[in-house]
Amino acid sequence: MRVLVADDVEVMRVSLELALTSAGHSVALTTTGRAALARLRAERFDAALLDLWMPEGDGLGVLRQIRQEQPDLRIFVMTGGGPRLPIEAAALISEVWGAERVFIKPFDEAELLATLDKPA
Repeated sequence: MRVLVADDVEVMRVSLELALTSAGHSVALTTTGRAALARLRAERFDAALLDLWMPEGDGLGVLRQIRQEQPDLRIFVMTGGGPRLPIEAAALISEVWGAERVFIKPFDEAELLATLDKPA
């Protein structure tokens, strides 16, 4: 599976790249919403992991735009959660904007890999 990881935190990008490539996935990395949107439009991906809070366009904006253009792309949102993202908001991101799942950081990478390996 070819996966785009968009997160402005280097430790998160590197950790996800290691976990995903170790599981046999091909990974591309970006640090901003604008760069994520450009890569998603220019290249073919099977899934995207988008940080909710990034510079130059947040993950939610990228999700809304790319969902219209690529309705079959598997999109997952990652966020630090906390008081900014109650459970109800995470559900809305999935139900209204079409994220397959919202992962609250820190999350178990094995759980992410198991979710990616399940059919959409």
